[in-house]
Amino acid sequence: MKLYLIGLPGVGKSTVGKLLAEKLGYTFIDLDIYIEQQAMLFVDEIFHLYGEEYFRALETNCLKEVSKEKNVIISCGGGIVKSIKNKKIMDGPCILLTADLKEIQKRLDASTIERPILASKKLEDLYFERKELYDTFQTITIENKTPEQAIQDILERLELK
Repeated sequence: MKLYLIGLPGVGKSTVGKLLAEKLGYTFIDLDIYIEQQAMLFVDEIFHLYGEEYFRALETNCLKEVSKEKNVIISCGGGIVKSIKNKKIMDGPCILLTADLKEIQKRLDASTIERPILASKKLEDLYFERKELYDTFQTITIENKTPEQAIQDILERLELK
């Protein structure tokens, strides 16, 4: 089985994904890290040097590659929903992680990860811009108050216990 995690930057996709993969004995792939490895550049460098359109094309190609794996949890970048092509590639449950915007902002403020899209947009604006897209992609929505509770909720909702 393949599980795809989507949601805003800072919502906890990588944290939840790693822990969920451990619990299920699955492989964990952070799509942004995979892209960086393939491009030999950091995401913010790709954005700076080549722009968002180039990054999104790279993202779609890398999603195709990692989607060939079995028993995998794939943490997708927050903007994966910007291309409807990606929805067709995601051949497994797509889990939308949500959290209170103030909580997400706290997590982002504490993070050392560069988020190029948030350099030019406020988190709240990004939320309203992408909300409908996330709703279109999601199979289930899980609130991430704590990673442990989110994992429990995912297992219950997908009947993976």
